[in-house]
Amino acid sequence: MKLNAKLIFILFILSLTTSCVKKEIQETIDLEKNWRFSPDEKNIGISDKWYAVDFDDSKWTSIDAGIRWEDQGFPDIDGFAWYRKIINIPVEWKGKDVWIKFGGVNDAYTLYVNGEQVSSYGDSQYSFAGKPSFTKVTKKIKYGKPNLIAVRVDDWGNSGGLWHTPVIITVDKSETELYKPMSDIPFDLEKEGYELFWKDEFDGNELDKTKWKHRALGPRRAGFGTTDAVDVKDGYMTIRAYMENDTLKVGAISTEGIKGFKYGYFECRAQLPKTTGPWAAFWIQSSKISQGEDPGKFGTEIDIFEYFKDQGGDFVSHNLHWAYGPNQKTSGAFLSKVEGVGEGFHTFAVEWTPEKYAFFIDGLKYYEYKNAISHIEESIILSFEPCSEEQLKTATLPDSFIVDYVRVYNKK
Repeated sequence: MKLNAKLIFILFILSLTTSCVKKEIQETIDLEKNWRFSPDEKNIGISDKWYAVDFDDSKWTSIDAGIRWEDQGFPDIDGFAWYRKIINIPVEWKGKDVWIKFGGVNDAYTLYVNGEQVSSYGDSQYSFAGKPSFTKVTKKIKYGKPNLIAVRVDDWGNSGGLWHTPVIITVDKSETELYKPMSDIPFDLEKEGYELFWKDEFDGNELDKTKWKHRALGPRRAGFGTTDAVDVKDGYMTIRAYMENDTLKVGAISTEGIKGFKYGYFECRAQLPKTTGPWAAFWIQSSKISQGEDPGKFGTEIDIFEYFKDQGGDFVSHNLHWAYGPNQKTSGAFLSKVEGVGEGFHTFAVEWTPEKYAFFIDGLKYYEYKNAISHIEESIILSFEPCSEEQLKTATLPDSFIVDYVRVYNKK
C-alpha cells in the first residue's frame, strides 16, 4: 500500500509538471520592446535592402513600439523610417497559423519577414494610424530559430511610427477576429423588396457597347489604360494587367454617358487577381464629383470593393470619397476579412439608399455607413487599377480580374 501511495504521488507530481510545461508554451509574443530604428530621410532603405536578414543595423538606435517616435528622440522626422527586430519562434507553433498584428501604425507601412515583403497597408489616402491591421506570416516563419521582422513606416506628418499597441506575433486566432460580418444572415433581396433592374451577364464575344464604354485610356500612375486589356468571352468579362514594351497595360469600363443609377443594390460576381501592385475595383462615381463639396448634390465615389493583395490576401477594402480637389474628403478604409477571398469567385455588393450605404461580400453585411450620401445619378465602373513604380517592382504579371456578371436591383 505504501508503495502504491508513493507511486500515485509521483504520478500526480509528474502530471502537474506536464501541465505547467504545456501552459508555458506561449500563444502570443509581445513585440513592443527594443526595436532597432533608423530614419530613412533619403529614401534609400529599399535600394540598400534594410529589410534583408544580413543587413547590419548595429549602429541603429533602440526604441519601443507603442510610443510615437517623436517622444523617443526623433521629434522632427516625417516620411520614411524603419524598424527591425529579431525574435525566436517556438517550434511548437509549427503547423499553426501565425499572425503579426499592429494596433495602429502612423500612417502607412510595409512588413517584411526574413527578408521578404509580406504585406503593405495604407497609401496617400488611407492611414492606419487609428485602426488595427494584421498579416498571416505562416509560410515565412522559421520555427525554433531566429526570425527577422522589418517594418518600413511612412509618416505623413505630426505623429509617426508603431505608436499603438498591441504589437504582437501570435497563433491565437482570437487576436485576428476583426473586420468580420455584422450578421451571419445572408441579405435576402426579395424579402427586402428588391427586383432586378439592370444586368450584364457578359454573354457573347465582345463588350456590349450599349451598356459600357472604355475609360481611363492613356497614361495613369505607372501604367497605361488600353482597350486591349478588356476582353469578353465564354460568359466572362476579363480585365488584364500585363507588361508590354516595359509599360504596364491595364483597362477599365464604365456606364458613364450610357446609363446612370441612383440608389439600389449593386452586385458583381468576380474572381480577384493574384498579383500585388495593380488592384481590382468595382465602384460607382458621379461625373459631377469635382464640381462641389456637397456629396448629396455632386455625388460620392462609392468603392464597393478594392482588392489590394499587398494587404495579405484575405482583406477587401471599401471606401467613400467626395469633393474631389484640394478639400477632398474620405471615409475608409473599411476592411472586411474573408478567408480565401483571393481564391475562386465571390460576390461583392453595396446597398445604396437615401439614408445609408451597406457593404456586402458573399451576401453578408460587413459595414453600414450613414454619411456622405449621394442623391444623384452615378455610373458603374469595373477596373484593374495601375499602381506606382515602386509597387510595380514586386508585381507578378500578367494577371486577370475576371467578372461573371454585374446586376443592379431596385426597390419594387
